[in-house]
Amino acid sequence: MDPAATTLPILTSIVDQPALAAKIALLGLAGGLGGGLFGIGGGLVIIPGLTMLSGASIKTFQVAALPVGVSVAGSSVVKHLRTKTVQWPWVRWALPAALVGSWIGSILAGRLDARVLEILFGCFLAATALRESWVLWRGKEPDAGAPIRTVAPIPVLALSLGTLMGVLSALLGIGGGILAAPWLRMLGGLPMRSTIATSSTLVLLTSIFATLTRVVPILRTEGTAGLQDEALLAACLLPGAVTGGYVGAALVHRLPVRKLAAGFIIVLVVLASRMFVGR
Repeated sequence: MDPAATTLPILTSIVDQPALAAKIALLGLAGGLGGGLFGIGGGLVIIPGLTMLSGASIKTFQVAALPVGVSVAGSSVVKHLRTKTVQWPWVRWALPAALVGSWIGSILAGRLDARVLEILFGCFLAATALRESWVLWRGKEPDAGAPIRTVAPIPVLALSLGTLMGVLSALLGIGGGILAAPWLRMLGGLPMRSTIATSSTLVLLTSIFATLTRVVPILRTEGTAGLQDEALLAACLLPGAVTGGYVGAALVHRLPVRKLAAGFIIVLVVLASRMFVGR
């Protein structure tokens, strides 16, 4: 039994535990804002946050976060479609690869220890923080009107990205956006706003695949009873996450990019530290 489960509360009822439910709802709002602002789907904030609030397994949080990630990305994409900043060639090539990657990730998720997943998740957080710090220090944002230069043909990069996003989204429940945004920036040469819009679209699609690959096996073996905890968490997270996703996507086109990047780096460092230390 996880020692943390004896000291941390586990959400069993929204009515009987209103304070804990409210905290989880606010966490959903924060995850939605983060997902909308940076195209990461929300799981990057929600999963570490849930480990601080509840004593349930991180695998429970991952399954709960996946449909929330779909909602966050979906509300963000609605806004991005209106600004026409999504780079569709990336989406078309990455989509079939993401389906294969989600299947691979779901297999790995059932075989890895929960603590291993926490450490692995922390590594991704730290790597993203380092990468964004480098970009912020250089201060060279691609011109939105300039021709886009990639390090390799888009089909090759997009197929590789889709596969890795699918694996990560099913394995860690984070929608793959933590990989998509740096990939599109570093290898795809996209400006920040196009990066966020395209990443959000990819996160939406890979999160749908990952949700199916994680939820269907549970339904087959345990029925709906096997998803009660996940459904309760998702119900608390969803309202704020959807609202935050839409608001965050709107702010992308209004707030200074450098200030957003600096705040994002701070959040990444804090969350990565928490995941390495444990609950």
